[in-house]
Amino acid sequence: MKTLNATKKGLVTGLLMIAVMLILFYALKLQPNSNSQYIIFAIFTIGIVWSTLAFDKTTVPQTKLKEYFSNGFKTFVVVTLLMVVYTFVFYKLNPGIRDAQIALNSQMLQEQKTHTQQEIDANAAQMKSIFMPMMLGIITFIYLLLGSIITLLSSVIIKQLKKT
Repeated sequence: MKTLNATKKGLVTGLLMIAVMLILFYALKLQPNSNSQYIIFAIFTIGIVWSTLAFDKTTVPQTKLKEYFSNGFKTFVVVTLLMVVYTFVFYKLNPGIRDAQIALNSQMLQEQKTHTQQEIDANAAQMKSIFMPMMLGIITFIYLLLGSIITLLSSVIIKQLKKT
């Protein structure tokens, strides 16, 4: 049986994450930004560790940390790309989530009593116009940062375990 390379492992991991997110939202009716996101991050972590462990089986003791990281990078960059595309499609298909978040923000501003209704309305319009780029930027940043950290940590740990 042919083994999957790091990029394909990223594809499998990303598709699994999307499937779980769809189940959490549509079947279990959990909101996208709830604590259920920890399940998604766990799958993300497992996918990167899976890729790093598989890579470790093909290495020699002289393999450098940057080679481990490069392998993990190939995995988490594919996942990040899939998550950005998923986020774009998800929020395009579910504009009510965006509108609810904007309404919640407007309500919080009203409760503060430090803004006029015109300022609150202008803020809501501004949020509506920047919502998608903001969400895509946040998703990209989170997955690239977490992917880098998880890849680095798993690479260091697995490489150290190989030495002993």
